[in-house]
Amino acid sequence: MSEPFDPNQPPPPPPQAAQPQTQPHQGASAQQANPYGGAAASPYQSAPQVNPYGGGGQAFPGSKAYVEQHFGPVAGFGTRALALIIDSLLSLIGLIPIIIGAVLLVMAAPDTDELGYTIDGTGDGGLAATGGILLFLGVVLMIGIQIWNRIFKMGRTGQSVGKKVMGLKLIHESTGQPIGALQSFLRELLGGLVNQIFYLSYLWMLWDDNKQTLADKVVHSTVIEVPKS
Repeated sequence: MSEPFDPNQPPPPPPQAAQPQTQPHQGASAQQANPYGGAAASPYQSAPQVNPYGGGGQAFPGSKAYVEQHFGPVAGFGTRALALIIDSLLSLIGLIPIIIGAVLLVMAAPDTDELGYTIDGTGDGGLAATGGILLFLGVVLMIGIQIWNRIFKMGRTGQSVGKKVMGLKLIHESTGQPIGALQSFLRELLGGLVNQIFYLSYLWMLWDDNKQTLADKVVHSTVIEVPKS
């Protein structure tokens, strides 16, 4: 039997509706675990640069790490030495007229008597002149090949004949571009002068952290590996 309604008592509160049980599901979806075990990276944190060639060291402009991250792997001593040998053999083409000229000079030399004195009229002046011209042309040809190959061609394109064969390229250590004919000439001049002391300029790259020769350091160049064409 229900109690009579008392007007002095407040009315009872209305019954609350049952709420759907979705909180556990929502919490699980909001806090999905990383399947790889690592925390999610902040959207404001940039990913660190990774050197695809495995070189270590601080990646400041001009360093080996910087060059390899931006331009390609730095070439080692062996491949650079082979490229230099190819370039040197190319310049030896000038030896052909030099050898011929030397032979002609020997053939044009006058005869001598038993006492070692020259016999007048036995020499060949025309043959001697031809031999001298061939000697001169041979020297000019050797120098010309070096200037064309190691200064203009390598300075403008980054590749001499030897570097192209070995898949190498000479670039500026900070820009990655060819260093130009003038800087290439300075590089060859300094390298040639310093190399008079046991090839010190070229051997320097054996213990240098950035694998540069002394001439490379002066003109801020380096040599990288590129696909062979």
